[in-house]
Amino acid sequence: MARVRAAAEAEVLEHRGYQIRLSPTGLEWMAVVARPKQRPALIMALDRDAAIAKAYEWIDRQLASDKPSA
Repeated sequence: MARVRAAAEAEVLEHRGYQIRLSPTGLEWMAVVARPKQRPALIMALDRDAAIAKAYEWIDRQLASDKPSA
């Protein structure tokens, strides 16, 4: 489902064609989410797992809104 690789201090995940860059920012975690050549979205959460869950949820909502209604 997701692929993980290290990039400096950021952790990089991929989910459904989107890239998620995770990094700790003091007391919180930051997730920068985008497709290639797309403006990124910034997601903040109290811990790493919450940041990943929020990023996955955001991606799923984006993909659902892209689908044409029948």
